[in-house]
Amino acid sequence: MGDTKKEIAVTFWGVRGSTPCANKENMEYGGNTTCLEINVPGTDEILILDSGTGIRNLGNNIIDRPGQIQGRIFITHPHWDHIQGFPFFKPIYGSKNHFSIHMPDQGEEGGCKDILDGHLTKTFFPVTLDMIDANLEYVTQPQERIDYNHYEIEFMLANHPVRTAVYKIHIDDKQIVFCPDNELGALEDQESTFQDRMKEFVQGVDLLIHDGQYNRKSYKEKRGWGHSAWEHVVDFAKATDVQRLFITHHDPDSDDEKLLALDEYLQVEYGELFIEVGLAKEGKEVLV
Repeated sequence: MGDTKKEIAVTFWGVRGSTPCANKENMEYGGNTTCLEINVPGTDEILILDSGTGIRNLGNNIIDRPGQIQGRIFITHPHWDHIQGFPFFKPIYGSKNHFSIHMPDQGEEGGCKDILDGHLTKTFFPVTLDMIDANLEYVTQPQERIDYNHYEIEFMLANHPVRTAVYKIHIDDKQIVFCPDNELGALEDQESTFQDRMKEFVQGVDLLIHDGQYNRKSYKEKRGWGHSAWEHVVDFAKATDVQRLFITHHDPDSDDEKLLALDEYLQVEYGELFIEVGLAKEGKEVLV
């Protein structure tokens, strides 16, 4: 682990769930699907979580860096909204560049390379993996905590229809949990073993980024779909002493007016309970 203990910059490049939505009423909070960048002090290596359509703008932002661009992309799971931006990430077409792509094992569907190879076939898309020029390494990510020199990463499995990582990133004495797809449910309704694991995993973290696609009312009709109501997320964060909370994976039908009203409500109602609280917003940078 590095000795430098500077602020960690976390940037949201995509915050939308299910499908990108380029409607004018979605532009303030953003229409791109999930992608997060973490600027780790002490290294030029790029750390990216998920490769939804937001990764295209991230790639455009770094493509002109001199020399080799290298980094790691940790994908939570292979649903389209978390991988559909991958072939539009320009740095993977630079022959000097190097990236490791990480994803949890998907059982009979295979590991990381199997999944991406299956999506990037000429039946579905003109670019295949063998057409990518960068040096790519495909890692089927184990759950145990692994040291990547300047940071460490571990994960637990989310409550979601496929094997989905809840990534926990350790940087010096800071901890960030990224959980864009997870059905938390009401604390009193959820299976106790899962709740216990989640509470232990998230307890006291500096930043929790969690799926809150629904509200409590709409969640009742979508129980079992693998996503949370924002009210349940706030209750959970309060119970686990989370320092900063940002709710993400916004429903494509939630326009800026609706999200702004909720964002303001969160800050007024819960602002005293957290160092920061609110909705994830495309382009927003959070300092930890």
